Amino acid sequence: MVDKNDLEKREVYTDRFPLLSLRNRVNKVLILIQMIASAIITSPIFENISITVIVLNSFIMMLDDPTRLEPDPFFENIENVFLGLYSVEMVLKIVGMGFYFSENAYIKDSWNILDFVIVTTSLPTALMSASETVRPIEEIELEGEPDSGGFSVGAFRAFRVLRPLKTISSVKGLKVLMNALFSAIPLLQDTMVILMFFFIILSIAGSNLMGGMLKSRCISVQTGKKHEDDLICGGFNSCPGGFFCGKTNENPNYGVSNFDNVSYSMLAVFQSVTLEGWSDVQVML
Repeated sequence: MVDKNDLEKREVYTDRFPLLSLRNRVNKVLILIQMIASAIITSPIFENISITVIVLNSFIMMLDDPTRLEPDPFFENIENVFLGLYSVEMVLKIVGMGFYFSENAYIKDSWNILDFVIVTTSLPTALMSASETVRPIEEIELEGEPDSGGFSVGAFRAFRVLRPLKTISSVKGLKVLMNALFSAIPLLQDTMVILMFFFIILSIAGSNLMGGMLKSRCISVQTGKKHEDDLICGGFNSCPGGFFCGKTNENPNYGVSNFDNVSYSMLAVFQSVTLEGWSDVQVML
C-alpha cells in the first residue's frame, strides 16, 4: 500500500462549490510546480551547485577592495549575478517546502531564516545600485558631494560577509555539527560559573596586592614632569639620576591596564588567560 501524493489526491477531489474543474486544474498546476521545485532542491546536483556558488562568491569577496570609494563595475556585476543565484535558490526552496504553513516549511528552520535575512538584506543594495546607474549624468553632477548624514549603501554591503554562512544550510553534515554545538552550550553553564568564580577571586586578589602600582612614574626632580619614556617605577625598577619615583593619576595602555578595581582586574585576568598581550602586563608589573 502506497499513499497518494497531492497530485493524485487532487485528481479524485470533489466538492459542491462552483468552478470545481477550473479550481482542480489550477491546483494541479501549483502542485506540479511544487513537486518540481521539491525534486530540484533535494537533488545532490542542486546541493553541489549551491556549495560551488558560495565558494566562488567568497573568493570574489576576497579579491574585492573595500577601501575603493567607487565600487568596481566588474565586481558589482558579479555580485548581482551571485545575488540572482541566491534569490533563485531561496525561491525554489520556498516553493518546494512552503513558506510557513506546511510541516517542513522554509521559515521554520533557523538556518533558512539566516539565508532569508542574507538575501533580503542584499536586495536593497542591488536595487539602489541599479537606480543610480539609470540616473542622468546631469542630475548626479548637480548633487555634488554625498551627504554624510544620509543613507549609505555601504551599510547594506556589509551584510555580504554573512554569505559564507549559507554553507551551513547547504551542507547537511555541517548543519548537524552546528546544531550539536549549540545544543551543548547549555550544558556548559556550570563550567562558566566556576570559571567566572575563579576570575572574581583572582581579580579581588589582584586589586589587594597590585592596586595603584602601575600609576608610579619616574618624575624629574627639577621640572616635576614625567620621564619622556614614561618609565614605570617601583619595586626593583629604580629611576635614573635626576628622577624620583612618584605617584601619578595615569595608568598605562590608555588607562586600561591596571588593578585599581575589580572590573579592570577582571579585564587584566581575562587578557592573561587568553594570552593576548599578557607579556606587556607582566613586564609593567
